Amino acid sequence: MTLRLSTFLVGAMLLVLWANGVIAQTLTDKLIAEDPTKLAEQARLNGNIVRGAILFHQGNINCAKCHRPSSEQDRVGPDLSRMEREITDEFIIESILQPSKAIKKGFETTIVLDVDGRIYNGIMLSEDAQKIVIRDSQNVDQTITIQRADIEEIKPGTTSSMPDNLANELKDRQHFLDLLRYVLDVKERGPELKVAAANATVRRELDPELKGLVLIQELNCVACHASETFPAIVRAKQAPRLKWSAAWLNPEWMERFIGAPHTVKPGTTMPELLGHLDDATRFHTAQAITHFLVSQADNQFQTQAIDSSSVPRGHELFNSVGCVACHSPRNEQAVEQPLPNSKPLGELASKYNISGLVQLLENPLVVRPSGHMPNMQLSHREATDVANFLLQSVSETTTGWRLDTELAKQGEIFFAKNNCNRCHADLMAETPQPTSLLSLDKLNPEKGCLSSELGNWPGFQLQEFEKQAIQAAVNRVSMQLTNEQQIDVSLTSFNCVACHERNHLGGVTSEHSPHFQTTNLNLGEQGRIPPTLTGVGAKLKTQWMREVLVNGRTIRPYMKTRMPQYGEENLGHLVELFQAHDQLTETRFAEFKDQEEMRKKGLELAGNNGLNCVSCHTYQYKLSDTMPAVDLTEMAERLEKDWFYQYMLAPQTFSPNTVMPSFWPGGHAIRKDIAGTADHQIEAIWQYLLDGRQAGMPHGVVREPLEIVVANEAQMLRRSYPGIGKRGIGVGYPGGVNLSFDAEQLRLNAIWKGKFVDPSGVWTGQGSGNVQPMGKTIDFAKGPDLDNASEPWIVGEGRPPNHQFKGYYLDSLRRPTFRYSFDSIEVEDFFFEIIEAKLNTTYLRRTVLLSATDARKGLRFRIASADEISIEDYNLFAAGGRLKIRMISDQTPQIVQDVDQGQRLEIPFDIAPGQKQKLVLDYLWE
Repeated sequence: MTLRLSTFLVGAMLLVLWANGVIAQTLTDKLIAEDPTKLAEQARLNGNIVRGAILFHQGNINCAKCHRPSSEQDRVGPDLSRMEREITDEFIIESILQPSKAIKKGFETTIVLDVDGRIYNGIMLSEDAQKIVIRDSQNVDQTITIQRADIEEIKPGTTSSMPDNLANELKDRQHFLDLLRYVLDVKERGPELKVAAANATVRRELDPELKGLVLIQELNCVACHASETFPAIVRAKQAPRLKWSAAWLNPEWMERFIGAPHTVKPGTTMPELLGHLDDATRFHTAQAITHFLVSQADNQFQTQAIDSSSVPRGHELFNSVGCVACHSPRNEQAVEQPLPNSKPLGELASKYNISGLVQLLENPLVVRPSGHMPNMQLSHREATDVANFLLQSVSETTTGWRLDTELAKQGEIFFAKNNCNRCHADLMAETPQPTSLLSLDKLNPEKGCLSSELGNWPGFQLQEFEKQAIQAAVNRVSMQLTNEQQIDVSLTSFNCVACHERNHLGGVTSEHSPHFQTTNLNLGEQGRIPPTLTGVGAKLKTQWMREVLVNGRTIRPYMKTRMPQYGEENLGHLVELFQAHDQLTETRFAEFKDQEEMRKKGLELAGNNGLNCVSCHTYQYKLSDTMPAVDLTEMAERLEKDWFYQYMLAPQTFSPNTVMPSFWPGGHAIRKDIAGTADHQIEAIWQYLLDGRQAGMPHGVVREPLEIVVANEAQMLRRSYPGIGKRGIGVGYPGGVNLSFDAEQLRLNAIWKGKFVDPSGVWTGQGSGNVQPMGKTIDFAKGPDLDNASEPWIVGEGRPPNHQFKGYYLDSLRRPTFRYSFDSIEVEDFFFEIIEAKLNTTYLRRTVLLSATDARKGLRFRIASADEISIEDYNLFAAGGRLKIRMISDQTPQIVQDVDQGQRLEIPFDIAPGQKQKLVLDYLWE
């Protein structure tokens, strides 16, 4: 009887909560309740395949992240284009809505508990007697290696790596039908459009002789060993300019480095020149050369203080703009986190001061003209931030080093005697090449530089495979390289292959992938991974390619990794090589009579009443509602017409990661309601694009605002808001006062007066924008309003770990009371409008009710933040220029200096078990 009664009471409470809006049926729940056969039928009949393709790649869903064409060992989810034909529509729907109900064989998860109590969850990639390797379920770009000796327990997981409630990220049922329509189409179309992608992860290696050429150039062998028949692609490397180094490098570091370069900086290409000398002679020689170098400089090295405020910004920049494409990432303390194939930076704090490193970072080509350290296009502020980050461990002490002119004279002799000027040519007049040195084609790999012996020759500490590669190149010293081989050598020499793939050579590795980031997740992989260089000569016009390679032209501002600049002298030759080698099959263009009519047709197709190109592509720097894909008005200036035609017919064959859907699969238009063949429609779009910046604005670029009108009851809209994200709740109150509440971080986000919101950003396009307040907002700081005073949550993205949102309930005028908790403290947070007709004003009153089951001390409730907060009366405070806060309850707020240099107004309090506290205050503003 008790059980039945309690069950009845629970059910009754759930009904009440549901009726009051605390519990609402999710989109996933509603779709699970429907007949899957009918859902599939409606998707095929009414689903928008173009919108579905965009949703498939969209950041908050990002199906493409796991269901991308890849090798079997790298696959996280099934390749949808290669699913077995017996897979039914119903099974696909179930897999989306209830992914853990039936997990496809080969994609089961594994749970690993280690001896320290850490739990890992992922898909097993490999295992042997020593270790296991799994792919992290939460971050599919990351692989985790766990030693067998560290494993406490391994057991199969029962949940899919595909997240539950994925459909809840969609706007509505129609968007689910759109997504389903696209997935069904990918399955039925099969892999024919993904041939290029299917083998994209099969990485190609350079032939040994080409690897040897790369090494010969990197080690600058041709500075001493000439050969008239050697390939012209291998040119003398210009070593760092020593006059600059002498002025900006710590001379104590220089002495150690010259004396033992491979000990001070493992992996350096600087050879050991003094390794055959005894320790005393070697030290004296290195010391003398250093004094000679410093004597040639215009100023002398001085240590400098670090600006600690720059360090966090520098950490973010170093790990995002592209430095980690070549170098290992670094943690907050600038300690290297080693990754395979990364080039060492060595101990920077003992080498540079801030001014020197800033100069190097701003324009590396001035210091290292060979281009092997490219210009990352850092501003002075950015270079300063990165320098402070990398040098944060330096101590500001005065060096005891002093220039000795007698030693400098000896150093000049040693510098010339050891042929240092063969690579560093900026201090002495060029000397003739020693006639006693053999040419490259006559080198003996068992002696001299290529041997492991120390002697009166450069010592490179080469590994055996490197010696073999150099020997392979030397054996074919007179070989004629094809255009493609020359391209491969150049791309490898300058490490372009760390970011770009070309015909399966290079590309971003799984270890480096997490460090390639984007500002817009809706673009999927193509928003963060640099584009392939396969066929780039047939894709880009010559002038545009030169602008990109030499002048830093870019069209992808959403990609955090920047295109580095290597200089015309170093990479300018690639333009002609790309253009000469990359060719497409002959393209037949559609014929037409009236160009003006074709352009009008193209304008119509680009708009949202046609193929809706503007739903993704920028138009004259006006961003689309969905994503900032490349600008339509630059395409004809950039692209060759042949490539554009063939790409439009089959985008995935050219760019496996593209979000671009196929409008004409198999050469047939998917939009039957638009007149014209595939060729005719593509030609119309091209003719429209030829107008460039003068091209007409497609329909849908500028949208008429919508408005949610507030009358006698409050109106509420749960969607994305500026400053919040997906868990925003907007409330419009009678009288024209409004707020947005952050249900992720449990805080008041913004308040404003006047009209409520324009929801067009989430109701039109692909529904991935923001709801926009229709008034001038007063914005509040991030981080939870309720927290510990002494140890608050360090503000970041996402949800504070000890806070939980528990929904809301509505009063008779549909005003919500937000419910949330912090540890054992329960909170009810209620806002309502107060309309003072005589004063012709309306403001918001906030009532916060706190209760606790356990005693807590040292808490605070933040009620405002601003650059400056002042007391105007005993209970009235001014925050910034527009907002005033009036305390109604008897608590006394405190003004506290914030870590971000502003101030916050907060109420400190303790709370006892079973105690309730009530805070009441007004927000007043115009």
